[in-house]
Amino acid sequence: MTISDRPSGNESDPEPCLKCEEFDLAEAVARAAEHDASRETDCRVLRRRHWQAEHGGQQP
Repeated sequence: MTISDRPSGNESDPEPCLKCEEFDLAEAVARAAEHDASRETDCRVLRRRHWQAEHGGQQP
């Protein structure tokens, strides 16, 4: 999931999770600047685990 894949913000939506945003940024850096597919995958896996633990289930 990338930032553009997230649903558009509504006034009723909670504040974005800082940890999720950190994983998004790390994934983007790994992909664009470092060309490191392994680190990019690691970021996605860590974000998915964080989402399941902290946000109660599947990513939107």
